[in-house]
This record gives sequence, structure tokens and C-alpha cells, in this order.
Amino acid sequence: MVATGSRAEVRRWRDRRTRVVNLRGATVIPGLVDAHAHLDREGLKSIYPSLARCRSIADVQAVIRRLAAERKPGEWIVTMPIGSPPFYQDAPGGLAEKRWPTREELDQAAPEHPVYIRGIWGYWNRPPVHSIANSRALALAGVRRDTMPPKGVDIVRDAAGEPTGLFVEHNLIQVLEFTLLRAVPRFTHADRLRALRDSQRRYAMRGVTAVYEGHGIAPEVLSVYRETHAAGALKLRCSLALSPTWTRAEAARAIPDVAAWAGGQGLGDGRLRVGGICLHYGGDAEVARILHASQPYTGWAGFVESANDGGAYRAQAELAARHGLRVNTLVTRCLPEVLDVWEDLATRYPIRERRWVLVHLNAATPEQLARIRRLGAVATTNPISYLYRSAGDEVARLGGAAEQLLPHRSLARQRIAFGIATDNKPADPWVAFAAVVARRDMRTGVVVGPGERLTRAQALAALTHGGAAVTFAERERGRLAPGWAADLAVLEHDPLTAPLEALVGQTARLTMVGGEVVWQHA
Repeated sequence: MVATGSRAEVRRWRDRRTRVVNLRGATVIPGLVDAHAHLDREGLKSIYPSLARCRSIADVQAVIRRLAAERKPGEWIVTMPIGSPPFYQDAPGGLAEKRWPTREELDQAAPEHPVYIRGIWGYWNRPPVHSIANSRALALAGVRRDTMPPKGVDIVRDAAGEPTGLFVEHNLIQVLEFTLLRAVPRFTHADRLRALRDSQRRYAMRGVTAVYEGHGIAPEVLSVYRETHAAGALKLRCSLALSPTWTRAEAARAIPDVAAWAGGQGLGDGRLRVGGICLHYGGDAEVARILHASQPYTGWAGFVESANDGGAYRAQAELAARHGLRVNTLVTRCLPEVLDVWEDLATRYPIRERRWVLVHLNAATPEQLARIRRLGAVATTNPISYLYRSAGDEVARLGGAAEQLLPHRSLARQRIAFGIATDNKPADPWVAFAAVVARRDMRTGVVVGPGERLTRAQALAALTHGGAAVTFAERERGRLAPGWAADLAVLEHDPLTAPLEALVGQTARLTMVGGEVVWQHA
């Protein structure tokens, strides 16, 4: 960016080659940074047909029947879940019958095709997750009356003991399509390539110019980013942490190898940078074993699930610290334990310089916030999940300590760098913006912890300059000033003054990254 100011001040920069855009009173803001985006997923949602408008089993059958007419006999029919995205909380209650379809009802709609209705990706809401298969799909998958399900999965059976076609999964991360239903078609490399290009468009249309992926990126997804970048089609600024592919026994060899190229601030350029790892604390060991064994395929996740007890986490975090590798850890339920490990390591290694990342920082006490500040750690928060979707449940889990839930005002007061994220549910940062400003539970309308509300200016700063700080770019991006990157969004509604309901769902008129227009409203 070479200049800002009044018309008179910037007119001298204009010449015959200058493109002039009349904003007609629109608002210009720095480009938004989605600090936990799962960018690669958004485009995948359009690959399989939606059932979101279905209000009865007959509606579901009508969609299946239409899809069957478009396919040759024997070809799979796979759909998105029943219910309304992004949370699918109305299923199956949103159907007139108030129940899930049976395999016989799917058979009636497509007797010559295997049919599979996907369950939700667990993080879109919470388990249990319901998936439905018809008779041909069950036969191709080899699911019979004597089939034993994996951990956390129920095969619903009728009075005669035969599978009804309904599967109920209680695992937070689903294993059904990696075990019993491995026969279901999977996302291909070509699918992921198309999806990433579409995802960028969908994020850019909301004003997003950069993303951070602290949950980690698996090799199959990283290859898609690299191929897209090589083709000149990576339009947003993408900073990616790596998802560990190693076992506990392999960590001592793998971590130094990864640190050789992903240490410090990583390798890459202004559009694609890869650095650091996502190291899990806790987790379900059996689920992790199943998903780890399924590499390189990761399904919806895009990362490789892992599980580490306290000892394994400490050992791998020390290896990372010793070799200058940035660590990202999800601390949704393990913040005290992780802080203990980081504080110990900080006595021997300069982790402050690496800005280790507390991912999904959903709750913290004042004492914990002080510890975070002393460590020099940064945080990313997911207000759509923990404030908007289920604030009441989270406060109950915290014993009523509403001010500890996503304590954004305290983070700002403590001068702890933090970014706000969508977590791709939905991919609209203005929902996250509204959530941190209003702190209102979507189901009850109750305001939760009003003392931790951010002002609109603070919320916008977290979505711009705060996200830039997570990616070591706070001196380059996040402000509209000469010498700073020309990453900006032009909005119909001013986020500092417009009603929150007007901001949610708004589409930018124009989004620019490094002076290049990456989205423009037709």
C-alpha cells in the first residue's frame, strides 16, 4: 500500500495506468484473518448433494430418486447429512416423521443403487452422529447381522436382528467410513483441488484475505495446497501447521527431520507458508489408531488424528522445543496440563520467540491468563462453537463461571495476542464477530459473561491485526497504512456501526490480497 488519505492526498498517485474504483460510500477494512479456518473443507461441502431442504422422508426419497435417474445402475449415491447446516441440530426432528429413514425406504427410491446418507462431521455439532445406508450399500460394505462394529459405533438392528441401515456413532471424530463403510466413495485428489479453489472464493467473498491452520494439515491436503500454489491459483495467504504422521515410537526420528524445514517461522512465501506442528494432548487412543492406520486418507478432517498421554506429549513437545519447532495444541479440555509442560520447557528453550499457539482456547481463569502472558504464547478462539452454538452448555461445564468462557476482554487486557476463527462452521467470520460482541447463546438468547464482551473495534482488531500476529505478520498486515500490505475488504455495512444482524452473512463488494483483486461482487 503506497498511500491513504483524502482525495487530494492520493490524487497525485493517479496516472493513465491507474484503475479507479468508486466505492460509493462503502467501508474499507483491513483483510480478515481466519485464525482456524479449515479452508480446504468448505468447497468439499458442495461435492455431494445436500438434503438441507428436505422436510420429510418423502422429500429425501425424491432427492435420492432424482440422483438415481442421473446415474447408471450400480453407481453409488452419496449425500450430505439430513438437517440444516452448519450445525444440523434439527435432525431428525426437522422431518415430518421425526425419525431417520430406513434402508427399505432408501431401497424404494433407488433399488438399483447403493445409497449412503453421510452423518455430520462430528465437530459440526456433537455426537451422536447418524448415518444411513440402503441394502445395496450394506451388502457392498459386508455389513450383516453378525457384523461387529468398531469402538463407539452402534449398528441399529430390527426385532429380527437385521441391520436397519442406521449407524449411530459416539466418537467425537468419526471412524465409520474408515472401518465398516470403507466401500463408500472417498474424496479424491481432484475433488480436493477443485474444493480448495472454491473454498478460497467463498472465504474471500466474506472479506477474508488470510488463514491460519493450527489444527494441522495432513500430507494429502498439503499436496493440494502446493499444487494450487504452483499453478498460481492460491489467492489467499495460507499459513499451515503440519499434522504429525508419526507414531509415538517414531517421534524421536521424525520431529528433527520436520524441524529441519518447518522450524522457526517455516518455509514458504507470502501466499503459502508451512511451519510448526499440531501436537495433541490426550485423545482417544483407539480412534487415533484407526485413523492413523488410514493414512494418507483423512476424510473430512484434513488432519491425522493422534492421541498422547501426558508423558508422550511432554517428550514430543521437548523435542519440538529443542529443534526450534513451533507447537500448536488444542486446549479445549487440557489447558492446565499443557501450561505445566510449556512452563517447564520455557526454562530451557526460547519458546516465546516461536509464539506457541493455544488452539481452541475456550476457557481460562485469570491465573491461567497470567501464565499465558508470561509464556509469550498466542491463542486462537472459536466463538461460533463455544459462544454462539452452545454457550449455555459450556458455562454449565465450567460450574457457572461465565466470565471464564472465551475471556476475550481479559486476553486484550493482558495484551495476549489472539486471533478469532470460524472453524469452518460456518465459513463466515461475521458470525464470529457478532458472537464476541454480543456473547449471546443462539438457542436461549441469554447473554453469557457480558464483562468479556469485546467492543466492535476490539473484535475487528482481533480478526485483522490479531490474526496477523498469530502468523508473525503483525508488522506487515492488519492495518490500512502506507508500507503495509494491500490486503483489504470493501464492505456494504460498517462493522463498527451497523446492526449485528446486518453484518452476519454479508458479502464484500471487493476483496484484495497484495493489491490483487481476489473477489469482486458482480
